[in-house]
Amino acid sequence: MSAIRLLVSSDVDDVVEAVARDQHRASELNHFIDTALDREELSDSYRRRQTPTWIALDGTRLVGHLTATTLQRPSGRVSAWISPDATSFDDVATLGALYAFAGARWLADGVKDHEVWTYDRPDTRDPWLELGFAQRFRRGCLELASRGEPNWPPGYRLRHGTRDDLDLALHFNDLLDHEDAAGPSFARPEPFDRDGLDETLDDPDTVHAVVEHRGVPVAQAIVFPLLPVRGAHERTVHLSAVVVEPAHRGRGVATAMLDDLADEARRRGFQYADVTWRTANLAAAAFWRAYGVTATYVRLQRRLGEDAT
Repeated sequence: MSAIRLLVSSDVDDVVEAVARDQHRASELNHFIDTALDREELSDSYRRRQTPTWIALDGTRLVGHLTATTLQRPSGRVSAWISPDATSFDDVATLGALYAFAGARWLADGVKDHEVWTYDRPDTRDPWLELGFAQRFRRGCLELASRGEPNWPPGYRLRHGTRDDLDLALHFNDLLDHEDAAGPSFARPEPFDRDGLDETLDDPDTVHAVVEHRGVPVAQAIVFPLLPVRGAHERTVHLSAVVVEPAHRGRGVATAMLDDLADEARRRGFQYADVTWRTANLAAAAFWRAYGVTATYVRLQRRLGEDAT
């Protein structure tokens, strides 16, 4: 049984080494995960961290660690977010011992939503499932060079949206929320941040792609450079809010739209595209697999307390 205690300054180097080892192995198994790691920056972040970090020891050897960043959702609920560099463990028993301490502290602080982003592999994903977490989202990546020229079906064209298309973007986002709320997902959407979407569309680096069929908007995608994220390659764009009106599905519209955007991103110097989808949205999962996306990370969630939904 591992001994659990709070991290002290002398433990930081061992924690950083564990994170680097896990990231290196993840990259060996999946080339879409980058090995770049600023050890000094990570060390500083652990030394400055305000929220507690627990470590697991087998004698004097570090065999695991766990911490989280607390974030407030638009709904007002506060979540404990656990990123890949916020945890390491040798086995499920070690993770269970760490989570018993950390989860009790989060609950005592009123934090009942516990979210985990981890590498999408059985050895890093399944221990969380054994602790009662459930899969919610997958994240994946593809090389833009793997896509060819767009093959548009007759009558469709792509244009770049403008500030005047905010209501159109809201309509398509509502369509996504409606589909996520249907079975088998039954997801309850978060309150939508209209100002946040407006700010995103106003960013000069954002491309709001709108597909029209004989002048009527029928599909969209919102594309922007991925912010620096540990484990993600540089020169990556993020594909978001990709949706096609139901009456226009099955005609190759989404594929043509994304191929067109991939070609544009390549010309702007990008090499990769990053995308996230809800795991219970089986149509979305099948589409992204068919489009050539390789899963990299999985997001798991556990909600505790009487008001958990």
